[in-house]
Amino acid sequence: MNLHSKNMHSNFWAPALLALSLGALAAGCGSDVKAVGTGVDAQATANDGATADSGSTAADGATSADGAATDAGATADTKQACGAPTGQRPARRSEQTGAWDAKGKRLVMFGGSFAVPANCSFVAATSEDETWIYDAVCDSWVLSKSAAPAGRGRAGGVWKDGLGLVVFGGRSRVGTSGPYTLYNDTWAFDPDSDKWSKLAGDGAISKRFNASMVLRDDTGDLLVFGGNTSGSALQYVPNNDVWRFDFKTSAWSMITTAGSVPAKRFFTGGLWDSKRKRLVVYGGADESLFANTAKFKDDIWALDFAQDPPRWARLDINATEKPDGRYWSSLVYDAVADRYVMFGGHDDKSQGNRNDLWAFDPTTKQWGVMVAGDTYNKPAISFCNFPPDFTNVIEDVPERRNGGLVVGSKDGVWIAGGKTDCGVIDDLHFYGYNTGKWAEVTGATVGEACLRKGGVNCNDYCQ
Repeated sequence: MNLHSKNMHSNFWAPALLALSLGALAAGCGSDVKAVGTGVDAQATANDGATADSGSTAADGATSADGAATDAGATADTKQACGAPTGQRPARRSEQTGAWDAKGKRLVMFGGSFAVPANCSFVAATSEDETWIYDAVCDSWVLSKSAAPAGRGRAGGVWKDGLGLVVFGGRSRVGTSGPYTLYNDTWAFDPDSDKWSKLAGDGAISKRFNASMVLRDDTGDLLVFGGNTSGSALQYVPNNDVWRFDFKTSAWSMITTAGSVPAKRFFTGGLWDSKRKRLVVYGGADESLFANTAKFKDDIWALDFAQDPPRWARLDINATEKPDGRYWSSLVYDAVADRYVMFGGHDDKSQGNRNDLWAFDPTTKQWGVMVAGDTYNKPAISFCNFPPDFTNVIEDVPERRNGGLVVGSKDGVWIAGGKTDCGVIDDLHFYGYNTGKWAEVTGATVGEACLRKGGVNCNDYCQ
């Protein structure tokens, strides 16, 4: 089991970390050791429970991000109907799921974990059942009052018109040790009625988490690829199977595929290419996630449903440039520009968490950088002690992270929360395709690097 560069960023860490007891490792791996490494967030609690809105809404009620306002299609008339700000905002979290409602101009977010590492300690993930809705027109967050499915993290989520946010799978655990409870139930949340409804219980598909899940726009079916089917905190069982959920019959069925198959994996990014009618998956990790020899995936594959049976093909064989291999990055489809957009994740090199934005051209089959993120600069000073300039911090780019919510809309990319080097973050950002820039919508109150939040006398990377 390797605990060095994946989240600790340096081989400096290995001797000290490997000396930890097996019990501590069990708890750490259960909540993902890689999320622990560099956070120095001693003041953090597992749940901030922040309900006071610290400036997340603009004074005039307008959306604070110019690009987000474009996405929301906000007008002066609609703004007047928003009413007074709610004063609510979600507490920091990671491992949540969600989707963008294009018609309602809102982001819907469910579940996740409140666990926050402090001083490089190991913490066990929590399993939350909160449902939050961000109204992009009114620039306001609202907490649902509906009874929700069992609290969980690492579930899949997509938006389906007529049903709302559709959630499948995930994991939960009561306490800080022992196996996780895995799920293969399917639920839908309608924000208009503020109601959850169960679409299907345990089905033919095995229980799993950290799978890729997309919605086919041509048939309306749900597709799930890969994921981890092990409830153990110390052993992973990655997969490369593909499943279909039929909303008409509420039944799951395995899809037989042709061609070379991607290696088994979880923590993958995924999207549906509506132009070519194919499922696309990128990156991820396998059962060697915490081994000394672990290498994260950097390949991108497509399952072409225009063929019968659907056929797999690797897309990046001749790519001249590509992102570093990573797990828990996210992939969304920009249909207007016809490109696959990838954000963040965690690499297997010295930097760890990433905040770069890349685009893959499905025609030329080449990668290109859209927005450069922070880059590695200096190693650790001592255990859990990183210099303020550990990375070259790029201004106007969200904090480096993995394990947060990343969803695409017609006009851009939304990201919320996730695991950072300074614990867990509580922000919301929007990248506008028309502006080519990131905009802060709900500002972070915790989880940012000292230099990124404007510190001039930083003691270390986080404070």
